[in-house]
Amino acid sequence: MRILTLEDTYYNLETLPEEIDDLRFAILDNSNPSFVDYYYIPLIFLESFNAPAVVLQVGDKQIKMPVDWSVLIGDEEGGDLETLALSSLNDRGFDVFAFNPLSSFSPSFLPIEIVDIYSDVIWYAPRLRNGQFLCVPIDDGPKPRCVYFVKEVSRNCEIVDYDQVF
Repeated sequence: MRILTLEDTYYNLETLPEEIDDLRFAILDNSNPSFVDYYYIPLIFLESFNAPAVVLQVGDKQIKMPVDWSVLIGDEEGGDLETLALSSLNDRGFDVFAFNPLSSFSPSFLPIEIVDIYSDVIWYAPRLRNGQFLCVPIDDGPKPRCVYFVKEVSRNCEIVDYDQVF
C-alpha cells in the first residue's frame, strides 16, 4: 500500500525500515461532512492484517488494495462524491476521484476496474479514524496523481461534498 508524504512523493508501506523519523501522510477528512479538508497526519500506528486483494486498473496505472476497502467515486459532470465498496466495481463503468492535495490544480476522474484478485495478502496500513480517506498515489515519482480509499465508513460520512474537496 502507498501513502502520499508531505514531500509530495509516494511512500511504499511494504518496505518499512525499523525506524521512521517524522513521516506524515495525506488524508481527506470527512468526519465532519460540513467541513471537509485535507490533513497530513504523523504515521504513528500501522495495522498489519491479512486480506484478499484486488488489482485495480486506475486510468493507465495498476494498484493493489484490500478487497474489503472502499473507493471515492465521482463524475466530471458534477455532483457529490460517493463511497463504493471495491467488491462492487466490476464492469460497472465507475470513475474515481483523483486529486493531489499538494500539486493538483483541479480534480480529474479516472476509469477504474478490477483486473485480478489474490486470495491472501499481508497488508500494512496506517490507522485511520472514521470518515478519513487515505490518499493513495498511483504514479511513481514526484507530484503523483492520487485516489482515495477508506477501510470503514459510516452512513453520515459516505457522501463527500464535491465543492469542499478542492
